[in-house]
Amino acid sequence: MTSVITEENNQLKDIEQFKQNLVAVPAIDLIPVYASPVEREIFNLFFLLLTDLTAKYIEKTIQTAYIFDRVESEIIPQEKEGKISAFLEEFISLFRRYNRFGSIDKFAAKEIRLKYFSPDENMSAEAKRLKLITEINKIVDKKYKIPSHSLIKSSLLNLETQRYLDTKKTGTRILWHLNPEFYQRWQERRNQLINEFEKYKKESKEKLPADRDTDAIITMINKYPTIVLEFYDIAYWHVSLKGENKRFKKPISLIYRYLDDINILTRY
Repeated sequence: MTSVITEENNQLKDIEQFKQNLVAVPAIDLIPVYASPVEREIFNLFFLLLTDLTAKYIEKTIQTAYIFDRVESEIIPQEKEGKISAFLEEFISLFRRYNRFGSIDKFAAKEIRLKYFSPDENMSAEAKRLKLITEINKIVDKKYKIPSHSLIKSSLLNLETQRYLDTKKTGTRILWHLNPEFYQRWQERRNQLINEFEKYKKESKEKLPADRDTDAIITMINKYPTIVLEFYDIAYWHVSLKGENKRFKKPISLIYRYLDDINILTRY
């Protein structure tokens, strides 16, 4: 498994190289480059679901994606593994069993859903999620801490200030949604990139369609940072890459990595 540190280093190199071409880069492409990691996850969640969302749903979904990543990435220091609570220790064991080798363990999935994301007589589902966050944050390095409620809220407000998101009130609920003008610009730029991908496919000298896809996506990856491709919902990770490009097999975005798991394991 590619380490989180290696992925972050590769991502930073891609971004710095991209910034060197700022004159030729459309302004909208720079949004994910200068956005914070939490803001990028918010963008990806909206672009993936394309619906109105409550702040609480956004918070729960993003925090849960971080929980899953912190466990799967095995960044919990070994010297701390003997000092964690039974609550977290069992969760780590179940989650690592749940999707081992790409095959879902239905028993582990059921256990996780019931024990960690469903209410019981002793604790609400919200309290269980917050307990997982607290206990993980106690033992990981500062840079791997799961984003807090206040950080996610301030990120939403910042995106609203920049007119990327808007809000509306429905009854007593406040719903967040993509600003229509911004979304239109996003769609137009995404269509340009899809057409660019198709152009590279046609130019490929490979005979098989799958190999032409690979050629085209490698060209895109070499031209754009992966966080920019993710911003436009261009699923480069679905293409089977070889050699040096194996590091691109998983998306950087935790929303793209774990949203299916969140739907399976929680009641969000």
